[in-house]
Amino acid sequence: MELHFEDLALTIKATDLDVPYNMRDETLFLTVRSDLTDLLSNKKTEIFYFGLAPDNTADGQDELLENGIFYRIIGYEKNLGIDLESSPEEILSAFHYLVSNFQPRWATIFVEEGVSKKEVTIELMYQEILLNDKK
Repeated sequence: MELHFEDLALTIKATDLDVPYNMRDETLFLTVRSDLTDLLSNKKTEIFYFGLAPDNTADGQDELLENGIFYRIIGYEKNLGIDLESSPEEILSAFHYLVSNFQPRWATIFVEEGVSKKEVTIELMYQEILLNDKK
């Protein structure tokens, strides 16, 4: 049996974001949306990870963690209109369009700490079929 994954994930490093802990879903999304869209539209933004949606559970293992604050956006390949061979510009543009025009199904903050590293990830999950109901 061949497995088929259609979730693509983009991870980028956040700027000097003051993490809005204790927020979830719509409130969290509305709080970080402007910072995130600015990053996604900036040609200097580096892609930290792009590919199949990862299972990022480092379980306190420092070698699996990165110090810093990150955004991870997960969406369906068919909604993004890109694939694993797309250029960095196409990838950032597709995720910018997604975040600018649609609200995620959910948004949350994950914090993982090891002995010497702390990784904070703000994750936005877009997993439904997107229609023209922009929010």
